[in-house]
Amino acid sequence: MSLPGQPHDLPTDPASALAELAELGDVSPVEPPPALGRRLASWRTAASLVVAAGLIGFFLYNQDARTLADAWALVRGANPWLYVAALASYYLAFPVRALRWRVLLVNIGTPRAQVPRVRDLAEVIYLSWFVNSIVPAKLGDVYRGWLLRKTSGVPWSNAMGTIVAERMLDVIVLVVLMVSTGLLAYGDVLAHGVEGGAMACLARGVGFNDVGCMLFDLFVIGGGVVLGLLAALVAFARYGAHLERLLPRRLADLYLRFASALVLSFGRFGVLLGLSMLAWLAEGLAFWLVGLALGQRLPAPLVVFFSLLQAFITVIPLTPGGLGFEPVLAAALRLRGFAGSAALAMTGVYRTISYLSLVGGGAVAYAVSRKTK
Repeated sequence: MSLPGQPHDLPTDPASALAELAELGDVSPVEPPPALGRRLASWRTAASLVVAAGLIGFFLYNQDARTLADAWALVRGANPWLYVAALASYYLAFPVRALRWRVLLVNIGTPRAQVPRVRDLAEVIYLSWFVNSIVPAKLGDVYRGWLLRKTSGVPWSNAMGTIVAERMLDVIVLVVLMVSTGLLAYGDVLAHGVEGGAMACLARGVGFNDVGCMLFDLFVIGGGVVLGLLAALVAFARYGAHLERLLPRRLADLYLRFASALVLSFGRFGVLLGLSMLAWLAEGLAFWLVGLALGQRLPAPLVVFFSLLQAFITVIPLTPGGLGFEPVLAAALRLRGFAGSAALAMTGVYRTISYLSLVGGGAVAYAVSRKTK
């Protein structure tokens, strides 16, 4: 346990973080944010990067040399101005997400004088995405709660309640849009692949050689996840407070603040939903511009589906920022009829925006930001 004023390492699990915050009172705005040095040097981070490099290397090793050469030729001939426009569109989502977070903080009753400006919240979100891009297990979300607590005095438990609510909202919007746009983009693939009916697909399970059924199963699973989240939120709002009785006294108050923040965050749901969709559309526009930069015309449903699929793979905690799962993105484009070289080029260029720019730009922001000192 560190004393106030000493640097902290990232908590390894929510229970230990709650216990530590309970001893500190979870109210001090002067606690420094968690140090990242140990986490970056840990064997888990090293192992996750090795896994990611292995996945990418294995995928590229199995590609035809001509396909790789053609993909590189497309990249070299890309329109730089359209690439810059794609980069700007992707980063437009950060102030939108910051505005949404501000709405969440106001929803839970945070005094308006204590709620940071949109610019400051966007910086905190960007720093947390940087952490998620270099450290596995989504620890950037924990770091984000610490930064908000340090810079504004909002209790960590309240901050995490809004962050979890935001993640639930993102998953709901992401899955709904992925299923709807996926049906539009891959409807013919589904119709051709689902032989013997929907129940036969479900009975056969997920098979990578049966693309139509695989997509159908994933869409069904996604729909189930959304319904499950909605049911869990309703149940939590109705019965969640009773869990306080099962916790030690020092954790009970923290849990109640977290639970209250999680439930109250969903006020003004229409505004939150609109901002969520606007953020996803900004990322979709970025991918459309990447396609144009490479001379590829992309249908709107595929644009939205691909950008959401890219966001979905970042949720996988195995590697930082979904690194190593780029073959899934390239396969989605090839399945829609694009040549292997074009699929590789579009995937690679888009990931320079959605991953490499976060690592490079985030490192600079982390070094110069007053919030990380």
